[in-house]
Amino acid sequence: MQQLASKRGLEGRRPALGDITNSEITHSHNDGNKAGGKPALIRGMACVPQQHLAKQTFTDPSLIDSQMFHDKKRRDWVDVDAMNLDDPQACSSYAMAIFQHLRESEVTNRANAAYLEHFQTDVNSKMRAILIDWLVEVAEEYKLCADTLYLTVNYIDRFLSLYPVQRSQLQLVGVVCMWIAAKYEEIYPPNVTDFCYITDNTYSKEQMVQMEETILKRLSYELTVPTAKTFLRRLLQVCNPDELLHYLSNYLTELSLLDHSTAMVFLPSEVAAASVYLANLMLKRVPWDGTLRHYSGYCPSDINNCVCALGQLHTVIAGNVQLASIREKYAHPRFQAVSRIAGVPGLSQILA
Repeated sequence: MQQLASKRGLEGRRPALGDITNSEITHSHNDGNKAGGKPALIRGMACVPQQHLAKQTFTDPSLIDSQMFHDKKRRDWVDVDAMNLDDPQACSSYAMAIFQHLRESEVTNRANAAYLEHFQTDVNSKMRAILIDWLVEVAEEYKLCADTLYLTVNYIDRFLSLYPVQRSQLQLVGVVCMWIAAKYEEIYPPNVTDFCYITDNTYSKEQMVQMEETILKRLSYELTVPTAKTFLRRLLQVCNPDELLHYLSNYLTELSLLDHSTAMVFLPSEVAAASVYLANLMLKRVPWDGTLRHYSGYCPSDINNCVCALGQLHTVIAGNVQLASIREKYAHPRFQAVSRIAGVPGLSQILA
Protein backbone atom coordinates (compact mmCIF):
# COMPACT_ATOMS: atom_id res chain seq x y z
CA MET A 1 0.00 0.00 0.00
CA GLN A 2 2.83 2.38 0.82
CA GLN A 3 4.41 1.67 -2.57
CA LEU A 4 1.11 2.36 -4.30
CA ALA A 5 0.78 5.66 -2.45
CA SER A 6 4.30 6.64 -3.40
CA LYS A 7 3.55 5.88 -7.04
CA ARG A 8 0.50 8.09 -6.98
CA GLY A 9 2.45 10.94 -5.47
CA LEU A 10 1.53 13.39 -2.73
CA GLU A 11 -1.98 13.18 -1.25
CA GLY A 12 -2.91 10.23 -3.50
CA ARG A 13 -2.59 12.22 -6.72
CA ARG A 14 -1.54 10.47 -9.90
CA PRO A 15 1.89 11.68 -11.14
CA ALA A 16 0.53 12.01 -14.68
CA LEU A 17 -1.87 14.73 -13.53
CA GLY A 18 1.11 16.95 -13.00
CA ASP A 19 1.32 17.38 -16.75
CA ILE A 20 -2.15 18.94 -16.95
CA THR A 21 -2.45 20.57 -13.51
CA ASN A 22 -0.84 23.71 -12.16
CA SER A 23 0.69 21.59 -9.40
CA GLU A 24 3.91 23.59 -9.14
CA ILE A 25 2.13 26.67 -7.84
CA THR A 26 0.02 24.59 -5.48
CA HIS A 27 3.00 22.81 -4.02
CA SER A 28 5.08 25.97 -3.66
CA HIS A 29 2.15 27.63 -1.92
CA ASN A 30 1.79 24.73 0.53
CA ASP A 31 5.53 24.46 1.09
CA GLY A 32 5.72 28.14 1.87
CA ASN A 33 3.00 27.87 4.49
CA LYS A 34 4.60 24.83 6.12
CA ALA A 35 7.94 26.57 6.40
CA GLY A 36 6.39 29.58 7.98
CA GLY A 37 7.33 31.71 5.00
CA LYS A 38 5.23 33.88 2.77
CA PRO A 39 2.77 32.30 0.36
CA ALA A 40 3.86 32.17 -3.26
CA LEU A 41 1.55 34.98 -4.28
CA ILE A 42 2.89 37.35 -1.63
CA ARG A 43 6.49 36.35 -2.31
CA GLY A 44 5.93 37.06 -5.98
CA MET A 45 4.46 40.47 -5.25
CA ALA A 46 7.43 41.31 -3.09
CA CYS A 47 9.54 41.32 -6.25
CA VAL A 48 7.40 44.02 -7.87
CA PRO A 49 8.63 47.59 -7.32
CA GLN A 50 6.37 49.51 -4.97
CA GLN A 51 5.81 52.38 -7.41
CA HIS A 52 4.76 49.90 -10.11
CA LEU A 53 2.38 48.13 -7.74
CA ALA A 54 0.74 51.38 -6.73
CA LYS A 55 0.25 52.46 -10.32
CA GLN A 56 -1.11 49.10 -11.45
CA THR A 57 -3.47 48.45 -8.56
CA PHE A 58 -4.85 51.57 -6.98
CA THR A 59 -5.51 53.53 -10.15
CA ASP A 60 -7.52 50.62 -11.63
CA PRO A 61 -11.09 51.95 -11.94
CA SER A 62 -12.46 48.48 -11.31
CA LEU A 63 -10.94 48.48 -7.81
CA ILE A 64 -11.82 51.99 -6.66
CA ASP A 65 -14.68 51.55 -4.21
CA SER A 66 -15.44 48.26 -6.03
CA GLN A 67 -17.10 50.20 -8.87
CA MET A 68 -16.64 49.33 -12.51
CA PHE A 69 -16.43 52.08 -15.12
CA HIS A 70 -20.01 51.26 -16.18
CA ASP A 71 -21.38 52.25 -12.79
CA LYS A 72 -24.95 51.12 -12.26
CA LYS A 73 -25.85 54.58 -10.97
CA ARG A 74 -24.99 56.09 -14.35
CA ARG A 75 -26.33 53.52 -16.81
CA ASP A 76 -29.92 53.32 -17.98
CA TRP A 77 -30.07 49.58 -18.70
CA VAL A 78 -30.47 46.47 -16.58
CA ASP A 79 -27.74 43.83 -16.63
CA VAL A 80 -29.99 40.87 -17.41
CA ASP A 81 -27.09 38.48 -17.97
CA ALA A 82 -25.85 39.08 -14.43
CA MET A 83 -29.19 37.85 -13.14
CA ASN A 84 -28.68 34.49 -14.87
CA LEU A 85 -25.13 33.74 -13.76
CA ASP A 86 -26.33 30.76 -11.73
CA ASP A 87 -27.84 29.15 -14.84
CA PRO A 88 -25.11 27.46 -16.93
CA GLN A 89 -27.46 27.10 -19.91
CA ALA A 90 -27.91 30.87 -20.12
CA CYS A 91 -24.20 31.29 -21.04
CA SER A 92 -24.36 34.65 -19.27
CA SER A 93 -20.59 35.11 -19.11
CA TYR A 94 -20.30 35.24 -22.90
CA ALA A 95 -23.86 35.80 -24.13
CA MET A 96 -22.95 39.25 -25.45
CA ALA A 97 -20.07 37.74 -27.44
CA ILE A 98 -22.41 35.13 -28.92
CA PHE A 99 -24.88 37.72 -30.14
CA GLN A 100 -22.12 39.94 -31.46
CA HIS A 101 -21.01 36.98 -33.57
CA LEU A 102 -24.63 36.44 -34.72
CA ARG A 103 -24.85 40.11 -35.75
CA GLU A 104 -21.81 39.57 -37.96
CA SER A 105 -23.11 36.25 -39.28
CA GLU A 106 -26.52 37.62 -40.29
CA VAL A 107 -24.80 39.90 -42.80
CA THR A 108 -22.86 37.12 -44.49
CA ASN A 109 -25.78 34.66 -44.69
CA ARG A 110 -28.28 36.83 -46.56
CA ALA A 111 -30.03 36.21 -49.84
CA ASN A 112 -29.60 38.54 -52.80
CA ALA A 113 -32.21 41.23 -52.15
CA ALA A 114 -33.04 41.59 -55.85
CA TYR A 115 -33.18 37.93 -56.83
CA LEU A 116 -36.87 38.03 -57.77
CA GLU A 117 -36.40 41.04 -60.04
CA HIS A 118 -33.07 40.24 -61.65
CA PHE A 119 -32.53 36.47 -61.39
CA GLN A 120 -35.78 34.51 -61.23
CA THR A 121 -37.81 34.75 -64.44
CA ASP A 122 -40.79 32.50 -63.60
CA VAL A 123 -41.27 33.26 -59.89
CA ASN A 124 -42.50 36.51 -58.33
CA SER A 125 -43.09 37.88 -54.84
CA LYS A 126 -46.76 36.87 -54.85
CA MET A 127 -45.86 33.23 -55.53
CA ARG A 128 -43.27 33.35 -52.78
CA ALA A 129 -45.84 34.72 -50.30
CA ILE A 130 -48.35 32.01 -51.22
CA LEU A 131 -45.68 29.34 -50.76
CA ILE A 132 -44.69 30.60 -47.30
CA ASP A 133 -48.32 30.98 -46.26
CA TRP A 134 -48.82 27.31 -47.14
CA LEU A 135 -45.64 26.30 -45.30
CA VAL A 136 -47.01 27.96 -42.16
CA GLU A 137 -49.95 25.55 -42.40
CA VAL A 138 -47.57 22.62 -42.90
CA ALA A 139 -45.58 23.64 -39.82
CA GLU A 140 -48.82 23.78 -37.81
CA GLU A 141 -49.95 20.42 -39.16
CA TYR A 142 -46.74 18.67 -38.09
CA LYS A 143 -46.30 20.81 -34.94
CA LEU A 144 -42.89 22.05 -35.99
CA CYS A 145 -41.11 24.63 -33.85
CA ALA A 146 -40.86 28.25 -34.93
CA ASP A 147 -37.14 28.03 -35.65
CA THR A 148 -37.82 25.40 -38.30
CA LEU A 149 -40.15 27.77 -40.14
CA TYR A 150 -37.68 30.67 -40.03
CA LEU A 151 -34.81 28.48 -41.22
CA THR A 152 -37.02 27.18 -44.04
CA VAL A 153 -37.62 30.70 -45.35
CA ASN A 154 -33.92 31.51 -45.08
CA TYR A 155 -33.00 28.43 -47.12
CA ILE A 156 -35.67 29.20 -49.74
CA ASP A 157 -34.48 32.78 -50.29
CA ARG A 158 -30.81 31.85 -50.37
CA PHE A 159 -31.43 29.00 -52.80
CA LEU A 160 -33.59 31.10 -55.11
CA SER A 161 -30.79 33.67 -55.15
CA LEU A 162 -28.50 31.06 -56.70
CA TYR A 163 -30.65 28.69 -58.75
CA PRO A 164 -33.33 29.49 -61.34
CA VAL A 165 -36.61 27.69 -60.61
CA GLN A 166 -39.77 27.15 -62.64
CA ARG A 167 -43.04 27.90 -60.90
CA SER A 168 -44.02 24.22 -61.20
CA GLN A 169 -41.03 23.35 -58.99
CA LEU A 170 -41.47 26.11 -56.42
CA GLN A 171 -43.58 24.01 -54.06
CA LEU A 172 -40.97 21.25 -54.27
CA VAL A 173 -38.23 23.72 -53.30
CA GLY A 174 -40.30 24.97 -50.37
CA VAL A 175 -41.22 21.58 -48.94
CA VAL A 176 -37.67 20.24 -49.32
CA CYS A 177 -36.26 23.31 -47.56
CA MET A 178 -38.67 22.62 -44.71
CA TRP A 179 -37.60 18.97 -44.69
CA ILE A 180 -33.95 20.05 -44.39
CA ALA A 181 -34.76 22.59 -41.66
CA ALA A 182 -36.81 20.01 -39.75
CA LYS A 183 -33.95 17.50 -39.84
CA TYR A 184 -31.64 20.24 -38.58
CA GLU A 185 -33.88 21.66 -35.84
CA GLU A 186 -36.47 19.07 -34.73
CA ILE A 187 -35.91 16.18 -32.34
CA TYR A 188 -38.36 13.98 -34.28
CA PRO A 189 -38.65 15.47 -37.78
CA PRO A 190 -41.29 14.25 -40.24
CA ASN A 191 -39.90 11.81 -42.79
CA VAL A 192 -39.86 12.12 -46.55
CA THR A 193 -43.13 10.20 -46.87
CA ASP A 194 -44.89 12.77 -44.67
CA PHE A 195 -43.71 15.65 -46.84
CA CYS A 196 -44.71 13.81 -50.02
CA TYR A 197 -48.16 13.24 -48.53
CA ILE A 198 -48.60 16.92 -47.59
CA THR A 199 -48.14 17.81 -51.28
CA ASP A 200 -50.83 15.28 -52.29
CA ASN A 201 -48.00 13.14 -53.66
CA THR A 202 -47.34 15.68 -56.37
CA TYR A 203 -43.65 14.88 -56.00
CA SER A 204 -42.03 11.48 -55.51
CA LYS A 205 -39.49 10.50 -52.88
CA GLU A 206 -36.82 10.40 -55.58
CA GLN A 207 -37.60 13.98 -56.60
CA MET A 208 -37.45 15.06 -52.95
CA VAL A 209 -34.05 13.48 -52.39
CA GLN A 210 -32.67 14.83 -55.65
CA MET A 211 -33.84 18.35 -54.83
CA GLU A 212 -32.42 18.05 -51.31
CA GLU A 213 -28.99 17.30 -52.76
CA THR A 214 -29.26 20.25 -55.15
CA ILE A 215 -30.28 22.68 -52.40
CA LEU A 216 -27.58 21.53 -49.99
CA LYS A 217 -24.89 21.89 -52.62
CA ARG A 218 -26.06 25.35 -53.64
CA LEU A 219 -26.12 26.44 -49.98
CA SER A 220 -22.62 24.94 -49.51
CA TYR A 221 -24.11 22.98 -46.59
CA GLU A 222 -24.19 26.18 -44.53
CA LEU A 223 -27.33 25.55 -42.50
CA THR A 224 -26.48 27.28 -39.22
CA VAL A 225 -27.73 30.84 -39.68
CA PRO A 226 -29.28 33.42 -37.33
CA THR A 227 -32.90 34.35 -38.02
CA ALA A 228 -35.24 37.03 -36.74
CA LYS A 229 -36.53 34.48 -34.23
CA THR A 230 -33.03 34.12 -32.80
CA PHE A 231 -32.78 37.84 -32.04
CA LEU A 232 -36.42 38.14 -30.95
CA ARG A 233 -35.91 35.45 -28.31
CA ARG A 234 -33.02 37.47 -26.89
CA LEU A 235 -34.97 40.75 -26.80
CA LEU A 236 -37.97 39.13 -25.15
CA GLN A 237 -35.64 37.68 -22.55
CA VAL A 238 -34.28 41.08 -21.59
CA CYS A 239 -37.55 43.04 -21.57
CA ASN A 240 -39.46 40.50 -19.43
CA PRO A 241 -42.74 40.72 -21.41
CA ASP A 242 -46.22 39.63 -20.49
CA GLU A 243 -48.11 37.22 -22.74
CA LEU A 244 -49.62 39.95 -24.91
CA LEU A 245 -46.26 41.53 -25.76
CA HIS A 246 -44.66 38.12 -26.22
CA TYR A 247 -47.23 36.80 -28.70
CA LEU A 248 -47.76 40.09 -30.52
CA SER A 249 -44.01 40.49 -31.11
CA ASN A 250 -43.88 36.94 -32.45
CA TYR A 251 -46.88 37.60 -34.70
CA LEU A 252 -45.33 40.70 -36.25
CA THR A 253 -41.99 38.98 -36.74
CA GLU A 254 -43.66 36.01 -38.43
CA LEU A 255 -45.60 38.34 -40.73
CA SER A 256 -42.30 39.65 -42.04
CA LEU A 257 -41.64 36.22 -43.59
CA LEU A 258 -44.46 36.80 -46.08
CA ASP A 259 -43.20 40.08 -47.43
CA HIS A 260 -40.22 39.77 -49.74
CA SER A 261 -39.21 43.43 -49.46
CA THR A 262 -39.25 43.42 -45.64
CA ALA A 263 -37.35 40.14 -45.41
CA MET A 264 -34.73 41.23 -47.94
CA VAL A 265 -34.20 44.91 -47.12
CA PHE A 266 -33.88 44.62 -43.34
CA LEU A 267 -31.57 42.44 -41.28
CA PRO A 268 -33.15 39.79 -39.04
CA SER A 269 -31.98 41.68 -35.95
CA GLU A 270 -33.69 44.84 -37.24
CA VAL A 271 -36.95 42.96 -37.84
CA ALA A 272 -36.87 41.53 -34.32
CA ALA A 273 -36.20 44.94 -32.74
CA ALA A 274 -38.88 46.63 -34.87
CA SER A 275 -41.42 43.96 -33.92
CA VAL A 276 -40.93 44.59 -30.20
CA TYR A 277 -41.07 48.36 -30.76
CA LEU A 278 -44.28 48.17 -32.82
CA ALA A 279 -45.89 45.69 -30.44
CA ASN A 280 -45.35 48.10 -27.55
CA LEU A 281 -46.87 50.92 -29.60
CA MET A 282 -49.91 48.78 -30.46
CA LEU A 283 -50.36 47.96 -26.77
CA LYS A 284 -50.01 51.68 -25.90
CA ARG A 285 -46.85 51.18 -23.88
CA VAL A 286 -43.42 52.81 -23.81
CA PRO A 287 -41.93 51.35 -26.99
CA TRP A 288 -38.21 51.40 -26.17
CA ASP A 289 -35.90 51.78 -23.21
CA GLY A 290 -32.21 51.68 -22.34
CA THR A 291 -32.15 47.93 -21.78
CA LEU A 292 -33.60 47.17 -25.23
CA ARG A 293 -31.25 49.69 -26.81
CA HIS A 294 -28.24 48.10 -25.12
CA TYR A 295 -29.02 44.50 -25.99
CA SER A 296 -30.38 45.11 -29.50
CA GLY A 297 -27.73 47.63 -30.49
CA TYR A 298 -30.41 49.85 -32.09
CA CYS A 299 -31.77 53.26 -31.26
CA PRO A 300 -35.38 54.02 -32.30
CA SER A 301 -34.11 56.11 -35.23
CA ASP A 302 -32.20 53.07 -36.53
CA ILE A 303 -35.34 50.94 -36.89
CA ASN A 304 -37.98 53.55 -37.84
CA ASN A 305 -38.12 52.42 -41.47
CA CYS A 306 -38.50 48.79 -40.45
CA VAL A 307 -41.24 49.68 -37.94
CA CYS A 308 -43.14 51.54 -40.68
CA ALA A 309 -42.77 48.59 -43.07
CA LEU A 310 -44.08 46.17 -40.44
CA GLY A 311 -46.98 48.51 -39.63
CA GLN A 312 -47.98 48.66 -43.30
CA LEU A 313 -47.65 44.89 -43.64
CA HIS A 314 -49.83 44.37 -40.56
CA THR A 315 -52.55 46.52 -42.14
CA VAL A 316 -52.35 44.73 -45.49
CA ILE A 317 -52.50 41.23 -44.00
CA ALA A 318 -55.46 42.18 -41.80
CA GLY A 319 -57.58 42.50 -44.93
CA ASN A 320 -55.95 39.81 -47.09
CA VAL A 321 -58.10 36.71 -47.56
CA GLN A 322 -55.50 34.76 -49.53
CA LEU A 323 -52.61 35.11 -47.04
CA ALA A 324 -54.47 34.27 -43.87
CA SER A 325 -52.54 31.40 -42.26
CA ILE A 326 -50.45 33.45 -39.86
CA ARG A 327 -53.34 35.74 -38.97
CA GLU A 328 -55.64 32.79 -38.24
CA LYS A 329 -52.90 31.03 -36.31
CA TYR A 330 -52.42 33.98 -33.94
CA ALA A 331 -56.18 34.54 -33.63
CA HIS A 332 -56.34 31.40 -31.51
CA PRO A 333 -56.92 31.85 -27.74
CA ARG A 334 -53.61 30.11 -26.97
CA PHE A 335 -51.90 33.14 -28.55
CA GLN A 336 -54.20 35.60 -26.78
CA ALA A 337 -55.80 36.38 -30.19
CA VAL A 338 -53.12 39.03 -30.79
CA SER A 339 -53.75 39.12 -34.54
CA ARG A 340 -57.02 40.92 -33.78
CA ILE A 341 -55.29 43.83 -32.07
CA ALA A 342 -55.65 47.00 -34.14
CA GLY A 343 -52.66 48.69 -35.70
CA VAL A 344 -51.35 52.14 -34.90
CA PRO A 345 -53.08 54.90 -36.94
CA GLY A 346 -50.74 57.54 -38.30
CA LEU A 347 -47.67 55.44 -37.57
CA SER A 348 -45.41 57.30 -40.00
CA GLN A 349 -46.27 60.65 -38.35
CA ILE A 350 -45.59 59.22 -34.88
CA LEU A 351 -42.16 58.00 -35.94
CA ALA A 352 -41.24 61.13 -37.88
